[in-house]
Amino acid sequence: MSPAAIETAAGNNHMENNTQLSEDELELRAQGHVGELPRQFSAVSLLSLAFSITNSWIGYSAVFITPLFAGGGPGVIYCLLVASIACSFITAGLAELASAFPSSGGQYHFAYMVAPVRFRAIIAFATGWLSVFAWLFTTASACIFCAQVCVNIATLFHPEYVPTQWQVYLCYVAFVGACTLITIFLPKRIPLMETVFFIASVAGFLVFLITVLASSETKQSASVVFVDWVNLTGWDDGTAFLLGVGQAMYSFLAVDSASHIAEEVPQPGKKVPQTMWVTVLIGITTVLPWTLAFMFSIQDIDAVSTSTLPIMELYLQALRGSKAGAAFFTTWLLFIYFGACIACTVTTGRLIWAFARDHGLPFSSTFSKVHTGLEVPVNATIFTGVFCILYGLIYIGSTTAFNSFIATAILFLNATYALPQGVVLFRGRKNALPTRHFDLGTVFGTFCNGFSVLWVALFTIIFCFPVFRPVTAETMNYVSVIIAGVCVFVALLWWCDKGKTFTGPGVVGLEALEALEIVRTADESVHFDQESKSGRKGQAKTELGSL
Repeated sequence: MSPAAIETAAGNNHMENNTQLSEDELELRAQGHVGELPRQFSAVSLLSLAFSITNSWIGYSAVFITPLFAGGGPGVIYCLLVASIACSFITAGLAELASAFPSSGGQYHFAYMVAPVRFRAIIAFATGWLSVFAWLFTTASACIFCAQVCVNIATLFHPEYVPTQWQVYLCYVAFVGACTLITIFLPKRIPLMETVFFIASVAGFLVFLITVLASSETKQSASVVFVDWVNLTGWDDGTAFLLGVGQAMYSFLAVDSASHIAEEVPQPGKKVPQTMWVTVLIGITTVLPWTLAFMFSIQDIDAVSTSTLPIMELYLQALRGSKAGAAFFTTWLLFIYFGACIACTVTTGRLIWAFARDHGLPFSSTFSKVHTGLEVPVNATIFTGVFCILYGLIYIGSTTAFNSFIATAILFLNATYALPQGVVLFRGRKNALPTRHFDLGTVFGTFCNGFSVLWVALFTIIFCFPVFRPVTAETMNYVSVIIAGVCVFVALLWWCDKGKTFTGPGVVGLEALEALEIVRTADESVHFDQESKSGRKGQAKTELGSL
C-alpha cells in the first residue's frame, strides 16, 4: 500500500473502525489499497460511461473505410463479424479477472495479482505502461475525431473552404481542454452526464437506422453487400481481410473502461464484469444492424471511400442530398462522441492515478494525489490533458504518423487484455484465481484465455503492416516504430529507477487474500447460519482493517 494512499485516506477519515468497513472496502484492502474515491457510480451510470467510450456502432462508422478498401461490402460485414466474436472471447477472459481483482488499476493490477512473486513487478509495470499509453492514444483519437467532424460540417455548407491541419488541431485542443475541465470541476455530474450520452447513443442508433433505410432512394443489391469481394489494398485477400478485422476491432475498443472505475461503484466484483459483457452485447446488437443499413443505403461507394468524413457523406447520400439533414445527424454524432471524450478523460486520469499510487510513474507522489475537496485525481487528469495537447502537435506535421499512434491504441489495449490471461494459463487457473462472482469455469475459461493470447500475438504482427501496397510516405505504417520506442522507454525507466521503486499494489500476504475469500463466500454459503456468517465477516474485518 503506498504511503500517499495511507496519508490521504487518514486525512479524509477513510480509516474507519474495523467493524464499519464495507465489503467493497475489504476487497480493496485485501488487494493492498485504501479507498479514496466516492462510490458514486450506479450500475446504470457505469454502463453508460463504458458504452459511451466503446459505442460500437459509432466507432465502426469512423473506421469502416479500411474494411471497405480491403474487401468492399463483404469486407465491411465479415470483418466486423469476426472482430465481434473475437472481442467477445477476449472480453470474457478480461471480465473474469475484473471480477477476481476489482481495482482502478485494471490490467496492470490483474497482472500483478496473478503473476509469480518473482516476476510480478516487472510484468505489472510493463502492462501498466502499455495500458497508460493505449488510453492516452484512445483519448486523443476520440478528440481528434470530434475536431474533424467540426471542420467537415463547415465544408458541407462552404465547399470552397479547405481546412488546414493546424485548424483541426485548434479544434482538437478545445475538446481536450473542455473534457479536462469537466472531469476536474464537475465530477459529481459525470454519472448523470454519461447516462444522458448513453440515451442519446441508443436513441441515435434507432433514429439513424430508420431514417437511413427509409430515406435512401435506392438500395445496393445483396451481392454488392455480401458477395462481391473488391480488394483495393494491394495485398492478397487473406492479408487484406486480417487488416480489415484489425480495424474492425476498434468497434470494441476500451471494454476495460469499467474496470478503471471499480473503486467508484458498489459491488465492483459483480457490476464491473457485468458491465463489460453488456457493453459488448449492446455493441454487437447495434453495430451489426447499423452496418447493414448503411451498406445497403450507400448510393455511391466511391464517393464514400474518398470522403474526408465518410459517415457524413453517407448521411448526405441517404438523405438525398439534404445538407441540413446530414448536418443534423452529424452534429448528433458529434454530441455522442463528445461524451466518449469525457469518459476517456475520466478513465485515463483514474488509470494514471492508480498506477502512480503504486509508484509506476515518474513523479508518482504528485500524480497519486486525490484533491480532498473535489475528490478527483486532479493532477493525473491534468497530465492526461497536457499529454494529449502536446501529442496532437504530431497531427500538424503528419496525419499518417498521428493515425499510426491511434492504431497502436487498439494493439496495446488488447495486449494488456491478453498478458494477465497468459499468466493465468501459465500458472494454472486454480493457482492464480481466487473465488469470484464471475467464473468462466475450467473449460471455457481456459479457451478464452488461450484464444486471447494467440489472437493478440497474431495481430501484433498484422498491425505492423501498412494498409496499402506499394508503400508510400502517405501510406507508411509507423506502428512497429512506436512499439519499439515504447519498449525502449519502458525498459530504460525500469532499469534506471522504477525497478527499485515500483511497489505494485502492496499486497500484504496470503492472510489478506484468505480473508478476502471469507468476505466473498460468507453470504453465498448455505453451510453457515447467520451467526456464523457474521463471525466469519468479523474475522475478515479484523484482519483487513489494520492494513
